[in-house]
Amino acid sequence: MKRISVFVWQGLGSINLTIALCILLTLDLIWGYFCLKQHTTLFTPLNDMGLSAWSRTYGSHNLEQTGWFFLLLVLLSGLAVNTFVCTTNRVRQLLTVRRGARQWLFKLAPHIMHYALIVILAGYLCSYLFTDVLTGRTLVPGSQLSLPGTSGQVGLLAYEPQYYHGKRLAFMDNEVITARFRLLLDDGVSRREAILGCTTPVRFQRYSLHLRDFAPKGLGGMKMKTRVDLFVRRDPGVGLYLAGMVLFFVGLLLYLFDWIMIREVRNS
Repeated sequence: MKRISVFVWQGLGSINLTIALCILLTLDLIWGYFCLKQHTTLFTPLNDMGLSAWSRTYGSHNLEQTGWFFLLLVLLSGLAVNTFVCTTNRVRQLLTVRRGARQWLFKLAPHIMHYALIVILAGYLCSYLFTDVLTGRTLVPGSQLSLPGTSGQVGLLAYEPQYYHGKRLAFMDNEVITARFRLLLDDGVSRREAILGCTTPVRFQRYSLHLRDFAPKGLGGMKMKTRVDLFVRRDPGVGLYLAGMVLFFVGLLLYLFDWIMIREVRNS
């Protein structure tokens, strides 16, 4: 049994498997390029629905156009396992033969970055599998939005737009160039205010609130009722790929440290 486990482990870490996976990934992505180009609308709902719901609907009912995507997930999973096994084997060797702290750290740097990429990929997979997305949520002054699974409530306090009044773009005169919405966030214990904008989402009770659409969009439409359409998302994968980015940065720092040390040796 032990021999079988060792054989499987060595097979998963084989460089031949790495090459084969890279070739298959290239071919699969070429197939995917043409499918995406001709059937973009099939993949547009993926971010809103999440991978599980999309797979059961759009994905499974259009396999001729989406089959490359499912194959891509399998190939990426295989490459992640292959990278993990290869990296782990190399790290075990480094830990066994530890000669010189500086050289040891430098040799460890690329393996730290490999682990970081695996963590980042796992984070994105976690996002697609377990993200909760609330679409079609609209707030008007005085209304409130309850966040599922929490005691949090979000209310709209005010709409604070900034208008364009320049002369160079006459067609933009009196149009909103910056939309700002002042929100009231109530977690059942305390209240606070936050500003929601096109590029400034609001984080509250493990959810992120994003501005999707709004009205009015100009002084000419001020008779319209004020409203803001929200895209509400709870993404458990964010922590994973942020941790992966930090780990990747640590690997880069080790490279930088080694480069500085080499320069000092050469200049001395």
